[in-house]
Amino acid sequence: MTHVRRAALAAVALAVSATSACSGGPALHPGDAAVVDGHAIRLSAVDDLAADFCELEEPGLAQQGAVLPMALLRSAAVETLVTARLLPVFAKEAGIDMAKVRAGVRQEAAKTVATAPDEIRTVLSERLELEGTRQAVLQLVGRASAQSPQQAVALGAQVFKAWRAKHDVDIDPRFGTVDLDAVTWNGANGSLSVPADDAAAPLDQKAAAALPADQRCGSLPG
Repeated sequence: MTHVRRAALAAVALAVSATSACSGGPALHPGDAAVVDGHAIRLSAVDDLAADFCELEEPGLAQQGAVLPMALLRSAAVETLVTARLLPVFAKEAGIDMAKVRAGVRQEAAKTVATAPDEIRTVLSERLELEGTRQAVLQLVGRASAQSPQQAVALGAQVFKAWRAKHDVDIDPRFGTVDLDAVTWNGANGSLSVPADDAAAPLDQKAAAALPADQRCGSLPG
C-alpha cells in the first residue's frame, strides 16, 4: 500500500442517494472521477481508496457476517477525496488553525491506533486523523449556536454544505452522492452503521453477497 493511498484515507459514512452530485462545474475528462475547483480526482485514486476502505472494514464485516458492495465504497471514496480537497480552504476562510486542529486529532487517534493490529496501524491512523479533523473543523464552525458537540458538528456541516455549493464540484454521476454525516463508523472495530430508517441507503446483504468477488467487500458465511 503506497503512501499516496494512505494519505488519502478518511473515515467513510455510507448513505447513498440516487441523485447526481454534479453541480455544473468544470467538465470531467476521461479518467476523472471528480473535478474540484479545477483539480481533478482520478478514478485510479478512487479505486485505490475504496480498496483501502475495504481492507479496514473487512474484520468488522466478518464479525457481523455482513457484506458491502464495492460500488458503495467507491461512492464514499469519491466524497472523501472531494471533502479532503475542500476542507482546508473552508477552514482557512473560517479562521481555523488547521495545524492546531490536526495536532489534537492526531493525539486522540494515537490512542485507538495503539491497540490495532500492526499491519493496519498506519492506514488506520491516517483514516482517524482525517475524519477527526473534518469533525473537529465542523464542530468549531457550529459551536457558537450549539448546545452539544454533536449539534455543533451538525450545524457546522450545514455551513460547509452551503459553502461547498458555491464552489465548482463536478462528480461523475455514476457515484451518486454520499453524506459523510449520515451514518457512524466505529473506529474500534471497523464497523459501519447505517440508520434503519434511512430509506436512501438500503443494504441488501443477499444481493451484495451475490456480486462477483471483485465487486464486493466481505462475504456472508455459508
